[in-house]
Amino acid sequence: MIQIVKKIIALFYYNLVGKYKDKTGNRVILYHSIGTQLDFDTYGISISKEKFEEHIEFLRHEYEIIPIDKMYEHNLNRKTIAITFDDGYKDNLYALELCEKYNIPFTLYITTGFIGKKDYLTTEDIKRFSESSFCILGTHSVSHPHLDKLDYDTQYKELSESKRTLENIIGKEVVHMSYPHGSYNMDTIEIIDKLGYNVVSSSNIGLNTVNNLNLKELKRIEIIKSDNIRQLEKKSKVIMTFCHN
Repeated sequence: MIQIVKKIIALFYYNLVGKYKDKTGNRVILYHSIGTQLDFDTYGISISKEKFEEHIEFLRHEYEIIPIDKMYEHNLNRKTIAITFDDGYKDNLYALELCEKYNIPFTLYITTGFIGKKDYLTTEDIKRFSESSFCILGTHSVSHPHLDKLDYDTQYKELSESKRTLENIIGKEVVHMSYPHGSYNMDTIEIIDKLGYNVVSSSNIGLNTVNNLNLKELKRIEIIKSDNIRQLEKKSKVIMTFCHN
């Protein structure tokens, strides 16, 4: 409910104020599942393949799409979009196919405790993503908990074990992650610094700019199945920033 209220306020703010302000910077868009009817999905995190392709067509023609890579902080002097996926659903293979077709970079965050389970990517699938020059892989914890509800040691275990698991699969260092449920606290920030996570995506809504950039709390805007092109365009222009959960 809190997330829904955030999104309503953000769109209301955009319609009244945001569209009249300077929007130079990067908007990170968040997707989850593409085309799968998930048993637990009452919110709408899974969008159809047809709608996702419409989104991609719109975004690639209307925006410069950039990766969240080592040059990210140097590419905030213009209006850009970045694309991310959370959780690691099996159907993200379709997103990979489409993004490779159109040369679109993206970041995929894996919940490592779900690897190989129903509707989720397998180890071999993840290796396929790691071989793509368009994909950056990161972690999304082991079990997808609300990190801010956990004690320090349990948080450390979630974030260290997920990092180690993904690194063992792809044979590369992993320095990217996203906060499950968008939840974190000061302990989380300390832990990600210790573990060597350099770039972390949040669920805070807003625009990443030269003046406000925080690589441990990248702002994102979530896209859900009810979002048509008009709503996608509005969300891609929201600039208001919200505090984390």
